[in-house]
Amino acid sequence: MGNREARFSADEWAALRTQCTARDVTASTVMLTAFGTVLARWAGHSDLLLNALQLNRLPLHPDVHRVVGAFAATMLIPLELDPDASFAELAASVQSVSSEYTSHNLVSGVEAGRELARRRGSRRPPAPIVFQSVLGVDAAMGGTASTDAGPLGTVDIADYFHQLRTPQVALEVRCFELGDEVVTVFSLVDEIFDEAEVAVAFEEFVSTVHELAAGRGWEAVPNLPRAGAPVSDDRMRLGLLPDPPVNEHSGPPVDDLEYTVCEVFEEFLDVPVLDRGGNFFALGGDSMLAVRVVALLAKETGATIAIRDFLDDPTVAGAASAVRLRLGVIQ
Repeated sequence: MGNREARFSADEWAALRTQCTARDVTASTVMLTAFGTVLARWAGHSDLLLNALQLNRLPLHPDVHRVVGAFAATMLIPLELDPDASFAELAASVQSVSSEYTSHNLVSGVEAGRELARRRGSRRPPAPIVFQSVLGVDAAMGGTASTDAGPLGTVDIADYFHQLRTPQVALEVRCFELGDEVVTVFSLVDEIFDEAEVAVAFEEFVSTVHELAAGRGWEAVPNLPRAGAPVSDDRMRLGLLPDPPVNEHSGPPVDDLEYTVCEVFEEFLDVPVLDRGGNFFALGGDSMLAVRVVALLAKETGATIAIRDFLDDPTVAGAASAVRLRLGVIQ
């Protein structure tokens, strides 16, 4: 994934914090709102679904605070940006929504995304655009992180290299403090995007933050698209899931093979499977269980079907059809 990086000086960062305090919003909220307005113009619609990371150290053990680890979880944040609202009003709304969804930290964004994709009959990630910000975390923890590395010497925080390799992420925006400055990074899969469009979006984001730090643009109404949902055009639609699929199979199993598939599904899903249109993923399955289903089907039927063939139609009837094709049985 390629990176595009910009830094905001200590003076500008201090000015932005002052502007945020005056309007009772956090700097992370302002960065998220600024990115949301840029993304809405880029996408051509104002209703968005983003992935975000949040600290999530759950009190599952009395000594959990002594454990060193990456205590973070993803969450899905819907942004419904009102095209008639000022930037300050949008930021207040985004902060309210973000606070509400942060409180549901017992269900991660990964779980919610899987369920959403399952209900839509898709294996695509529903929110491949990620935003994460740790602005203000140092202050909340009582100061900047120590640069003392003990016997290893001193940590030079300005000397760093970052390379993001995250599956199912097309674009990730990161905002973090580096000493007295703030760094913002766009990390993206270069092959997916048009380079010129990325350059424009990144410049718009940086320019928006510059204006907000200077006290300008808060009461202005951003030029947002009127369309809420994606419109029919030739733009790339990242994370747009298909409509719920129409079940082409229904009714009870038609032969012994379909009954066998039902029994195999039940073995792993622990739910009754009585309909030949029963979808493995809609019934609670996942990709790891799908591999085991294919293996057990091979043992029960003598035909090893490709996992891709199973995923193409993960219903009882679809799996049975793939087995018949492998056995050379014409129905």
